[in-house]
Amino acid sequence: MNEDDVAGELVRPLCRALGYTQGNPEANLRSQVSLQYDKAFLGHKKGEKDPVLRGKPDFVCEVVSYARWVVEAKKPSIQLSQNDSYQAHTYATHPEIAAEFYLLSNGREFKVYRAGNPDAPIFSWLKDETDEKLPTLRNLLGPDAMRKRAGVKIDIGKPLAEGLGSEARILNGHVVYERNTCSLPVDLKMDGIRNGITGSRVFRTDDGLISAVVEIVSAFAGLDELNKRFGFSPFLFKAADEYISVNRESPTLMQNLVAIDIPAGTQIPATLLGPAGVLPFDLVGECYTEATGFIEDKQFKGTFVIDYLYKMVGAKMLGLPFQEFRIRSEGPFEVTFE
Repeated sequence: MNEDDVAGELVRPLCRALGYTQGNPEANLRSQVSLQYDKAFLGHKKGEKDPVLRGKPDFVCEVVSYARWVVEAKKPSIQLSQNDSYQAHTYATHPEIAAEFYLLSNGREFKVYRAGNPDAPIFSWLKDETDEKLPTLRNLLGPDAMRKRAGVKIDIGKPLAEGLGSEARILNGHVVYERNTCSLPVDLKMDGIRNGITGSRVFRTDDGLISAVVEIVSAFAGLDELNKRFGFSPFLFKAADEYISVNRESPTLMQNLVAIDIPAGTQIPATLLGPAGVLPFDLVGECYTEATGFIEDKQFKGTFVIDYLYKMVGAKMLGLPFQEFRIRSEGPFEVTFE
């Protein structure tokens, strides 16, 4: 395999996978780009002092009117060297290209450099890792990433999902309590209630798990403080999936489990279960919430289920006919990311 084979069989398909195609007016893939000025531009007033440009870039991936990056292919038999980086750098910084990044590859390994620093790659991987690294590469070199970057810190962290970076801010959203049941003989009057989502963020923990901190405002005055006391605000969800799904047929499951322990004597505001007052017994509970959804148009949407089991410690001594109760709710939700 020679340089042309590396360029045609490995690099060109990679560029296409990142969203660049020949003749695309928005994300164009140009090959063997000829340059009118045949010297590497270093800023000399007299062009004869500029060093002669060796060769031409194998590919230029261009987001028209925004930015571009260059690809330089080498044959697999050579080890990528600093001189190879400098050669690709001359193409990237040439006045007729002015690229933001360049990619150097010998077909076995791939290295991405910022045009401003040819001495150290910002991202590198081996051929067999290409499919695994594609989501990160799209965040770095994809057309959408190139358009949005302007002055923004480069995100080479593992993406949360296709089209998202390694962290996302929650702008707003809502949950609708469509179906609600309680094991106590009370009418919850909750069907159709809509609670607002006001923040906060989605990120990866140190162990790589996707987590979401979600702030929710209750439709009932007084419940927000109680929810905070119970540990229901903000909610902390976690998912086992490697990426948040973008396929409604295969949604991502996010889960939250809160164990509560509220001592007797705690002041309780008026709720759907009764008037305000002082809690006459210890209240412990296991509160499980799950959200099953997928991403579409910068929104995570789907359905949720809550299943809360509460135990009233000492209720029997107070003459109450029950010592525990269960509340279950379900309905749709939508969360908008930035």
